Amino acid sequence: MINEHIVMVDELFDHSTEPAAVCQRETITNRVKGVVTEFVFYDEGFLRVREARKGRRTREHLLELCFLDPRPVSSRRAATTSLWTALSLGLTALLAAFVIPMTSLAQYTFSVTAVVATLALLALLLFVYRRAVRHQFFTASGQAVVLTLAGSFGCIRRSRAIAGAIEKAIRTARNQTAERDVDYLRAEMKAHYKLAETGVITHKECADGTTLILSKFN
Repeated sequence: MINEHIVMVDELFDHSTEPAAVCQRETITNRVKGVVTEFVFYDEGFLRVREARKGRRTREHLLELCFLDPRPVSSRRAATTSLWTALSLGLTALLAAFVIPMTSLAQYTFSVTAVVATLALLALLLFVYRRAVRHQFFTASGQAVVLTLAGSFGCIRRSRAIAGAIEKAIRTARNQTAERDVDYLRAEMKAHYKLAETGVITHKECADGTTLILSKFN
């Protein structure tokens, strides 16, 4: 009976299944970071994530959506220090261009203005590079981070929209899954092991996640 029960659980959550029915494709092109991320949604309740830099694929993994928490944790990095530095330096360069010619250092006007303006431009570029939003998705019970959507200047809205699409897909997959019982928790533990094997999470994160799952067994 025990062996039959284990077989039934494995059939219900077959982690070796390769999905085939593509229902949606989305892409985030982050030009600031030089990263293109493709998201392939499957009717079977899976999400394939492909990441490429300079045209070369760097990462690819497959997620079982029924084991994810549909509520992403969002955070924003404003980089206001870099912005205020850029504005201050820009104003300083402007003042230098008007004030220095009226002093005995008039011959240095162009040099000083050019240097300060260059620093202002670098600070502005640093602001653009650092300013970002992140949407992180976790496993349902183990709370391990399995997916991070990073949106920089030019793709912040796009990343937010795709995060919403992923949230919707997770809710659909979870609604099609059996009740969150002991069998589900065992299957989620097995999913954590697979995520660790494929490099999506570290072995420490896997251990921490399975410990959390074990704490939910009655």
